[in-house]
Amino acid sequence: RTDIASAEMVKLAANAFLATKISFINEIANVCEETGADVLEVARGMGLDRRIGSHFLRPGIGFGGSCFVPEETVLVRHRGRTTLMSFEQLWRRLAGEYEELDGVIEPDEVKVLSWVPGQEEPIFLSVLCVTRRDYDGEVIEVRTRTGRRISCTPDHPWLAGDGHGAEPERKLASELTDSDWLPIAIGGGQEWEATGTASLLCAVEAAELSPEQLVVRPARKEIERLALFAGAKTTAARAELGGPALSGRPASGKNSASPVALDRDFWRVVGLYIDGGSRAADGNGLIWSLRSGEQHLVDHVVAYWLRHNLGARVRDTPTSKLVDVRSRLLTAWWTQVLGLGRTSYEQRLPDLIWDRPSADKWALLCGLFEGDGSWSLLGGGSSVIIELGTISRELADGVMRLLASVGIIASKRISRTAEATKDTHWIRISGADQVERAIELIPERDRAGALASIALQRTRIAPTGYRRFGDGPAWVRVTSTDRRPHTGPVYSLEIPYSHTIVTSNSITSANCFPKDVSALKQLAGNSGYHFQLLTAVIEVNELQKRRVMSKLQKHLGSLVGTTVALLGVAFKPETDDMREASSLVLAARLQADGARVRAYDPVATDEASGLMRGVDFAASALAAVDGADACVLVTEWREFGELDLAEVAQRMKGDVMVDGRNFFDRAKVEAAGLRYEGIGR
Repeated sequence: RTDIASAEMVKLAANAFLATKISFINEIANVCEETGADVLEVARGMGLDRRIGSHFLRPGIGFGGSCFVPEETVLVRHRGRTTLMSFEQLWRRLAGEYEELDGVIEPDEVKVLSWVPGQEEPIFLSVLCVTRRDYDGEVIEVRTRTGRRISCTPDHPWLAGDGHGAEPERKLASELTDSDWLPIAIGGGQEWEATGTASLLCAVEAAELSPEQLVVRPARKEIERLALFAGAKTTAARAELGGPALSGRPASGKNSASPVALDRDFWRVVGLYIDGGSRAADGNGLIWSLRSGEQHLVDHVVAYWLRHNLGARVRDTPTSKLVDVRSRLLTAWWTQVLGLGRTSYEQRLPDLIWDRPSADKWALLCGLFEGDGSWSLLGGGSSVIIELGTISRELADGVMRLLASVGIIASKRISRTAEATKDTHWIRISGADQVERAIELIPERDRAGALASIALQRTRIAPTGYRRFGDGPAWVRVTSTDRRPHTGPVYSLEIPYSHTIVTSNSITSANCFPKDVSALKQLAGNSGYHFQLLTAVIEVNELQKRRVMSKLQKHLGSLVGTTVALLGVAFKPETDDMREASSLVLAARLQADGARVRAYDPVATDEASGLMRGVDFAASALAAVDGADACVLVTEWREFGELDLAEVAQRMKGDVMVDGRNFFDRAKVEAAGLRYEGIGR
């Protein structure tokens, strides 16, 4: 007897079978190497057997089950824009653009923040598929010592550590206990090159403005772009576009379309708005609500917009000062392009901040904490804490993630007063080292006092609830797993190779696909049956990742100080697709073993450079192998078949050629003076 529905059993069994067939042909390849057979001949012969068919021998990947409740979040990069969104929001966006088949969407150009175990920081990796299914049953809310919470189905897998630095193991949510520790991603992924300015012209349509309503005085480099708005007033004298009056100085007027500098002052003003700002009732202005007594913040906001020739009106209320900036164009750009909230209930971090340098992230956090944050001495002692409260769940999630991206692990607690209608999320930074690193979040006038209090500590007070081992992620202890009913959709996604997702509050979770194999094994185990085949499948899948490494070590010994060239990094030839590229794992393993990695790909370099940190990308295949101790063919690009192998051998320092695709003619490789290593041959 079992408590799993037949439909769920079908999904588990199908995905386990897919994993089994991939492992089977991989094991055949390994046996072929040991016996001197050729796996290509073996596979072709097996494919001729009608009981099997060639389709059985085509490796693939199955789609995992869905596990997360709709409100849990991921950091998504799609079509050049990075957005923090819930699983439900991601599904809705993709469902309007891609075909859905049985609760599965396979999108293009979608990446999410993920962590490759063993690496220091998370990176953005391509998504193979996003899944959704209806669910009626219990979900588990996993709670941690730092106040982070996340809800998933009981059969969702997690990377669980022991709190002492040992390798994490996969455990289902239903198996987690208070002795388990979960990883928190530190770092924000690859930062994109930061642009210096932003144009408000992209909000003209959103603001429903005609060209005649704009006041534009562009810099010369923007003249061609602004030619579309030839009816706009360029100066008070109505100078012609391209005339000498175009000095690049901002124009005056409430609908000025002058460029906005994305400097630290800008991000501080953004942070002050997130604190308690809102859109004006008529939709044609923005309001900064600042506490009475904080005149220097009022002056900062007013002065900033005056530099952009936008007037600001200041109004007093019994408890605050309101700075009102009137601009229909700015308001549309602020709320619809940047994506900032229109009310305190809607406040969120702007999409643009996720790809900015750390200095800009700190500037936004400074404005946010200076506006509505506070600092105090814990229990009247010398331990300093920095705290921020917000009623926006989305903002709290974003701030926790943004702090983690600059190396700060905050804790969170949730409370609600008797009169309140919504929870307040309190974000707290503690620990002497962390407070010192985040000292900019304390008003300048108070920093000396805070540092003096820390200096009085006889021993450095460390933050509680998390641990770090080296330069990797932080680990937070599970405190409880609480069950509750859930009726509705649940979601997940599959990221090849890393098989992890950085979810709400930077908690890092495993993907669902490997769970299906483990879950079926667990199901069998619960009934007293030892599923030997699936146990072997899991082991083979892990061992197969190390085959290329062992081939290199067989010839080179220790890889420390060696240089390994990768020819091709894309998933397959004729594409820049990196979603299933084995080069991602191979490069990471080589670097972890002390090797320097140099790579070349005809088209995927731009895509790969953001994913493969520390890899040197060469301009040609010959440049990649120059001085290399070994060369590994990863992607069978046609141009590699035209390489002069004798020149390759002459350029290399070593003589090892690992043909990861069985692409080269072994005899020709050996005739050129190279030692050949194929796969299953």
